[in-house]
Amino acid sequence: MKEQVKELFKECLSEATDEDLQIIKQLLEGVQRKSNRENGSIIGGIFAMDREMKDGHLEVSIPITPVTHNSLEIVHGGVTATLVDTAMGTLANMMLPEGYGAVTTNLNVHYLAPGVGEHLTAHAEIVHQGSKTIVVDGKVVNSDGKLVANSTGSFFIFKKKQ
Repeated sequence: MKEQVKELFKECLSEATDEDLQIIKQLLEGVQRKSNRENGSIIGGIFAMDREMKDGHLEVSIPITPVTHNSLEIVHGGVTATLVDTAMGTLANMMLPEGYGAVTTNLNVHYLAPGVGEHLTAHAEIVHQGSKTIVVDGKVVNSDGKLVANSTGSFFIFKKKQ
């Protein structure tokens, strides 16, 4: 497998544009971030997600780069959905006692403006926490503070296997 990856890497580098090199660099840094446990998942590593708790709600930010772009050179809607789902799901899991987890059962995203600027930040706040489900409100803003998306998510609570 290593030889195949090395060969593919050489092929990609040989004809890479500056944008291609930026993308390759971000992907490799994402693998490093996961390996160094700076991010818990490869998605978090590749998108360079950074999280912070503030006043009972969670913020997760990503830089806007060619990796996040769609063909119109704005943030792909799926990336925005992944960002807000990550923020809401992370917060839901942080609110649970040891031995329990939560997974998304419903995600509703309303796109309100294009994802442009230097970064996107998702804000997540618990709306309701029951014994079986958690409902979370999410908002995504760009670096100018403009609302890009509004979201709600429902999360199913389960007992983790020992």
